[in-house]
Amino acid sequence: MEKVFSFLGGRKMFFAILLFICATVFLFIGQADFANWSEFVMWIFGIYAVGNAGEHLSNIGNKK
Repeated sequence: MEKVFSFLGGRKMFFAILLFICATVFLFIGQADFANWSEFVMWIFGIYAVGNAGEHLSNIGNKK
């Protein structure tokens, strides 16, 4: 599984892509409209960006 995570850019990106695919499937099968889809996708990648930035900020003092 680590090879999949590293291929896609990490664990957080893997789950962001997975949730994006799930939201898109819901859009196509009629379980969500475009407004719901866009809101969910915005939250997915917003949480990804904040988590990624937080990780990088916490590692600033740990450079070797």
